[in-house]
Amino acid sequence: MFRTALLLSSVAVAGLSACSDPAPAPATEATGQPEERPEVVVAPITKAESIDAGLKVGERVPLGTTLLTKGDETTLAEILENGPAVLVFTRSVEWCPYCQTQLKSINSIVDDLKERGYGLYGLTYDSPDQQDRFSKNQMLQYEMLSDQQSSVIDGFGLRDPQYTEGRAAGVPYASVFAIDQNGKILAKSVSGDFKKRPTNEQILALIDSI
Repeated sequence: MFRTALLLSSVAVAGLSACSDPAPAPATEATGQPEERPEVVVAPITKAESIDAGLKVGERVPLGTTLLTKGDETTLAEILENGPAVLVFTRSVEWCPYCQTQLKSINSIVDDLKERGYGLYGLTYDSPDQQDRFSKNQMLQYEMLSDQQSSVIDGFGLRDPQYTEGRAAGVPYASVFAIDQNGKILAKSVSGDFKKRPTNEQILALIDSI
């Protein structure tokens, strides 16, 4: 029996910017130098803020759908040959600062997850080149998966329905899925608010609850 309860806490967050392209920083009159933009803060998700979307715990993921990684084709079946996985669905490495912040943050728990027997993967609809550029700039220690057609996103039932046109069409709900080597979902967390994501501690607690 799988236990998917998270040990969650909520914090007050101020100064959150919109999930859009960052605007140029205005110059100050005194120095003529750009002002520093406030750091984007991703709020922790609480149990009450989780939504029941996508595949359920105990169901199997779409193993054969094609993904790209650094230009090479792969599938979840091939990825899971390396062992169980934690799959982090985010919106975009290019234009979503909340996603960028989360993807940088989870870099610090690669070893913690490895000790628990899980590989870590990030998934967005960005191109492999966009992901590779972000990965190199941030020195990510885990693999990014490109789902440009949102095929895996749709296979998981995670496409955010509020975006039907424009650059955000096809993005997933911010989600974390723990998957065993046979493709069965062991635990998950899905947020209906892109500004709220599981913290590293919450992700580890999710894995430890299995």
